[in-house]
Amino acid sequence: MKHIKKEFLLNCSPADAWQLIMDRSKYEKWADAFQGGSTYTGNMGLNETVSFVDDSGNGLVSKVVVFEPEKEIKFSFLGEVNDEKYVEVPEFANMLEHYIFEPIDNQTKMFVDVAMEDEYYDMMNDLWDKAGVELIKLSN
Repeated sequence: MKHIKKEFLLNCSPADAWQLIMDRSKYEKWADAFQGGSTYTGNMGLNETVSFVDDSGNGLVSKVVVFEPEKEIKFSFLGEVNDEKYVEVPEFANMLEHYIFEPIDNQTKMFVDVAMEDEYYDMMNDLWDKAGVELIKLSN
């Protein structure tokens, strides 16, 4: 298991940076860097189940394990959904996606830590760089 660790300096307040994750339409704009049509289903909130899916509804299913508005959100992955069928994947137990928002003057430093299987690291590391460019653009 490897960790992708990124920092993005966003030109907005933590409240506005938080909305880049919470507001589905904003999330879709930067998450498109990973795959066209990326979105999420479910509600963002502590212990809620959220699915990160493509435009055909296939993707990863997670649980929100930390939820502190405008400060921090962490997802623990549970399984995947393919062709409208959910399958729990025990190997995903250590896969996490963690965001921390830190105010710096009138900007926000967004820390991203994503734990994933080694085989996907290089590809996802590059995609996170692309997503970061979009996050920064959206923060202006």
